[in-house]
Amino acid sequence: MTTPLFDKYIAIDWSAANTPKRGGDSIWLATAYRATSRIIVKPPENLPTRAAAMSRLKDLLGHNLKNARRTLVGLDFPFGYPQGSIGLITGTRAGTMPPWRKLWSFLFEHVEDDDTNRSNRFDLADQINSECFGEAVYWGRPRQKYFNCLPEKKEVGAVHQKHEFRRVERVQPPAKSVWQLAYTGAVGSQALLGIARLEALRRDPVFRPHLAIWPFETAFQEKLDRPILLAEIYPSMFKTQAKADEVRDAAQVRTVAHALARADRTHQGARNMLQDWLSPPPHLAKRDLKAIVEEEGWIVGAGRV
Repeated sequence: MTTPLFDKYIAIDWSAANTPKRGGDSIWLATAYRATSRIIVKPPENLPTRAAAMSRLKDLLGHNLKNARRTLVGLDFPFGYPQGSIGLITGTRAGTMPPWRKLWSFLFEHVEDDDTNRSNRFDLADQINSECFGEAVYWGRPRQKYFNCLPEKKEVGAVHQKHEFRRVERVQPPAKSVWQLAYTGAVGSQALLGIARLEALRRDPVFRPHLAIWPFETAFQEKLDRPILLAEIYPSMFKTQAKADEVRDAAQVRTVAHALARADRTHQGARNMLQDWLSPPPHLAKRDLKAIVEEEGWIVGAGRV
């Protein structure tokens, strides 16, 4: 029997809300761990702001590090962008950096997101559309606001048509495009704000030596030596049953945290199911895997769950 990869499992439903918010469409965090022969999932926590969520995550990770507990953190927004699009956004920045690092650094430097959830995400997307793409690739905005190059509805120009989806969205429908910033199922705003927050965590000297971003820094499952792993999840992959009066977002993070913990103790031959979920997607060519590891990212378990 193989040793589990992790001791704690955290699932986070992110939010791009403009003001502090609780309940539906806000940030929920659930933690799972193994206790002898069963899995315990703590009651999901509802955090009103992104700043509060990151503070809570740091507390949990700091505690786990102190107690030598390995932690897998899953967050429900894209970690990368479709192949070729990052270069259009970031230009010639730091040529030795892989594209995903260029994107994370660019968003860290350009996203404004204060402690009350007030952000510049629509203004930044409008600026990128105009100055980097020359067309409306990002789309979806508040109906009462007008921008020069950020439309309310999708416009399919040449750049958008070429770079609309990552490979994982094609494998795992109905996952949405990173370019959709608003309306049902949108993840674009969450990615803009979430990546900027995770880059700040990466740069924190307390966590930097202990943290890796999957699959970019781990070559999928090959380098899982760091005690903290941050990975992209897609809660809709898992069948969720909400308890009476439970907010669906809370039910989803509870379900995902439990699923990750269960997979890490379910064995398939010489390795466990979670290791399989973190492995390269089957039947993809080397050039596809290279694009995934260098710029697009992947969803834990996509094509396997």
